[in-house]
Amino acid sequence: MTKIKCDNINYRKGFVEVSGDIHKGCINLEAWNIHPDTDISRDESVFGSVPDEAFTGNVELELSVENAKELARKLEELIAIAGNARR
Repeated sequence: MTKIKCDNINYRKGFVEVSGDIHKGCINLEAWNIHPDTDISRDESVFGSVPDEAFTGNVELELSVENAKELARKLEELIAIAGNARR
């Protein structure tokens, strides 16, 4: 399981978790939204000090292997575009 803190845009911050084998042959993708007033910039433990009331939304998806490959391809494309925009 991998948890990723996303806090680049204050009103769109939260956490993403990716794990396998919850359902056979699927990749589980879960995302949590965190209230903009909650500071997660110094939270190194991923969820560690975030109070329950700061979680404002959650979605959990089961991706097929093909869905996951398509997502990975699209992310690679967008990473290249975003990387070039930063220069």
